[in-house]
Amino acid sequence: MGGSPGGPIDKDQHEVEDWERLADAINSALGGRGLQTTDELRRSIESLEDYRNLSYYERWAAATEKLLIEKGVLSGDEIDERAAEIRRRWEGP
Repeated sequence: MGGSPGGPIDKDQHEVEDWERLADAINSALGGRGLQTTDELRRSIESLEDYRNLSYYERWAAATEKLLIEKGVLSGDEIDERAAEIRRRWEGP
């Protein structure tokens, strides 16, 4: 977290998963449409209660959800419904 000692950095590479690419794309789109700024995302990330237990993109996803709810863009229920729909599409019949 900004300014706090973080311990060793894991420099191992990993294959980026589809949902991580989606998290990145969503954040880019929201920024491009003026719905979130880098500073807002950083504040939201750093305010996550389970910050230290989340991976990089899990933080992005949780913080983005929090921001969209705070700003009244979507409700928690709407986000859950859309996430379930995406999950159904990806998992297939």
